[in-house]
Amino acid sequence: MRTKPIRSARSLRTQQILAAIIPAAILTLSVTGFVWAQKQVTVVVDGRGMRVESQAADVAGLLSQAGVRIGQGDLVYPATGTRLRAGMSVVVRHAVPVTVVVGSAENHLNVVGRTVADALVAAGVDPAANVGVAPSLDSPLQPGMTISATDAFSRVNSITEPIPFKIEQRKDDSLPRGTKRVVKSGAPGTTLQVYSTIVVGGVEGTATLSASKVLAPPVNRVIAIGTAEPADAHQLEVAGFGPKLERAVALKSGRRLRVVATAYSAEEPGATSATATGRRAQKGVIAVDPHVIPLGTHVYVPGYGFAVAGDTGGMINGEHIDLCYDSVAEVNAWGKRHVVITILDD
Repeated sequence: MRTKPIRSARSLRTQQILAAIIPAAILTLSVTGFVWAQKQVTVVVDGRGMRVESQAADVAGLLSQAGVRIGQGDLVYPATGTRLRAGMSVVVRHAVPVTVVVGSAENHLNVVGRTVADALVAAGVDPAANVGVAPSLDSPLQPGMTISATDAFSRVNSITEPIPFKIEQRKDDSLPRGTKRVVKSGAPGTTLQVYSTIVVGGVEGTATLSASKVLAPPVNRVIAIGTAEPADAHQLEVAGFGPKLERAVALKSGRRLRVVATAYSAEEPGATSATATGRRAQKGVIAVDPHVIPLGTHVYVPGYGFAVAGDTGGMINGEHIDLCYDSVAEVNAWGKRHVVITILDD
């Protein structure tokens, strides 16, 4: 008969080692797991803070562990159902039951605040209204205290008021000097003004402006002031306008064109009085480039007056005009200028 082999000494030693290690490992895991589940948080109750280590799952469990009671009207942030996390802060403000007496009316309130001023705000009374209050505004709230305030309220009135428009004057070289023309009549704007008045004990105080809003901005009145020298009857006749049409022509609108303006006279050496259109060269006739200003076009030139495009010249190209004067002295006085002319026939 065969007998069972006897276990070796090495196998026995292994079992003994394992038997010693396993309980130690279990103990270590339980301890470390407990430490891991602990959460360190900050709890602030009515302005006083404390550090709490808790295994609670949410804010409600934390407060219960810390012995903090929550009643109706109390403020808790974050909410009691919020999951608790390490490092978070929980703030609790307990509501203070007080009675606020305004005139003959009593208001029983749970106030989340610290001073009498906070209780007045909760009761709908403006602490800045300078009403009579007892205790004083900065007195700390105490449970069950009574606060009395003089009957006061704020009366709000809103009215619309006009905003005057301004008068704006602009120079206009298409109008004869000394004349005016209303370009834009102008209109007043409107603004909404909100006034607040504190009424204390039936006595109305001084109204103060609390808000203002522009409903419609004003539109300025624009007046054109004539700067053009009056045209003489002879020049108007040469240019093809009768003297009676001077005002009508001056008020007529037209296309504006910026040009270089020079001057010439039939009295200059080598000059003639003949023009390309057969007109006599005299004041009221100007030379033009027909590709830019067709011959026969009536124009107004600031500083010169009304004229007709009645001549051409070899040196007159593009946006360049040559003004005819009756004397060399007038030519020299004009020289060369950049002007904006009005094409009256457009």
